[in-house]
Amino acid sequence: MAFQPYTSVNAAQERVVGSARNLAISTAISRILGFCREILTAKIIGGDALMSGWVLAQTFANIFRRILGEGELGKALVPLLSQTIHEDGYERAKEQFSTILLWLTALLTVLALIFGLPPYLIAPYLPDGSWKTACYVMPIVSPYIVFICIVGATSVYLNTLKEYFLPSLTAVLQNLVMIAGLYFLCPRYEGLPRLHVLAFSVLVSGMMELLFILFLLRRKGALPKLTSAIIHDFPVIAKMWKLVLPGMIAVSALQLSMVCDRIFATMVGDYAPSAIYYAERLIGLPIGIFAVSFATVANTEMSNLAASREYGKFTELLTRTIRVLVFVSLPFSAFMCCFPEDITRFFFFRGAFGETALKETSYALMMYACGIPMFAVYKITSISFTARQDMKTPLYVSMSCVVLNIALNVALMIPFRQGGIAIATGISSLVNSCALLTIYNQHMKKHPVKSGKLIRAILKLLPVCLLPLIPVWLIRYYVIKTFSIYVILPVSGILYGILLIGFAKLFRVEEIEVVTERFLRRFKR
Repeated sequence: MAFQPYTSVNAAQERVVGSARNLAISTAISRILGFCREILTAKIIGGDALMSGWVLAQTFANIFRRILGEGELGKALVPLLSQTIHEDGYERAKEQFSTILLWLTALLTVLALIFGLPPYLIAPYLPDGSWKTACYVMPIVSPYIVFICIVGATSVYLNTLKEYFLPSLTAVLQNLVMIAGLYFLCPRYEGLPRLHVLAFSVLVSGMMELLFILFLLRRKGALPKLTSAIIHDFPVIAKMWKLVLPGMIAVSALQLSMVCDRIFATMVGDYAPSAIYYAERLIGLPIGIFAVSFATVANTEMSNLAASREYGKFTELLTRTIRVLVFVSLPFSAFMCCFPEDITRFFFFRGAFGETALKETSYALMMYACGIPMFAVYKITSISFTARQDMKTPLYVSMSCVVLNIALNVALMIPFRQGGIAIATGISSLVNSCALLTIYNQHMKKHPVKSGKLIRAILKLLPVCLLPLIPVWLIRYYVIKTFSIYVILPVSGILYGILLIGFAKLFRVEEIEVVTERFLRRFKR
């Protein structure tokens, strides 16, 4: 069946695009502020060993957020609460969430102590370098684990109540506080004290995010209860643990892979960890705005369809979401691969971020950008299992891909340096998504994803995304090459966008209708 215009699809599919549009707007605001934060970070902290220490400290803090915040806990929370709402109503779902949040807070408090105290004790005995810097920063950052994980889990709960836009604004608070700390306070200090100030700004931002999310819960009439029955509701904890544990193991393995990436990067050189960090921030723009937005909304809608056992619509929604995601992410991938140095120079080249950091980050960005569609699709393919409360399959696939990623890191880091680490991550994500879709079709034999048509639709997008690069590249290097980078990059980007839309219309790419008729409808009003 051909990809039909969005006026004829069912309500669940329309809600995904419409809600994802709203969520993408708030995410775009947060990402723009995040870029301002990273620009200031590059200017004030730089791209050397000091920045690498900050990256390492943040990496360990983010591990817990991705496991016990909106990450794997969130993936399990949505189908659990959606099923409860479908079968027992909102009040019972509220009670279940209260129990989960209570015990989650206790667990996070213990983890924050474990995460913060040992690094503080061993830091004086470490040699000077990235790891010593990270250990001095970790004790300050560790309480943030409690705040951000509670905020993440609560945001997911609000998503199940069809509240997407306002919870996503919590990241705006974090960026505003960190920007203020970087701009007003960090320049007054040098070296490690400068990182201490930045770490305290992270801590303050976590407190503000928590207060804001509690306000949203109160506004929604969904503040958690605290009763003896809720404290001792161990069956819901047992069920939640059963759903979360496979995902926790899988994401822990993925985070271990990320830590290995950072460790391998330190072997490449002092600039490599920060180069990877800045490159990840840049590719995080399209992934964060589109992939995360679509995945967040699709998780709720697909969980509802799974609870109703409407698997035909489930597969159709999965297929359409993949196609739209590839359509919006592939152009970013092509443009970033073609102009990595221009992009890096535009955002980061100033202050302490010098020529060496520019060169190393541009190289990492070019390699990472190739994997943007793969990273985006993986977020949806994994949800096709977790929405059906199948947590074990993504676990087994992820574990295998982690082993593959580490092996590829070892094989590719020597000839390609940090670029090899980026290539390994992209290949692993591609294998992960393909494996999950293959297994999905084996499980859903009556309602499989039509892989052949999906591949043909994706291949049709390649000339649409690549052909506009030719005139853009010629204009960039032969017409406006003498202009400032603050003119070159915007002009190149706008021209590429206009030509992309034209080629999409020329090649009759159906996804352009989805974007223009539904995703952008609000801006036509």
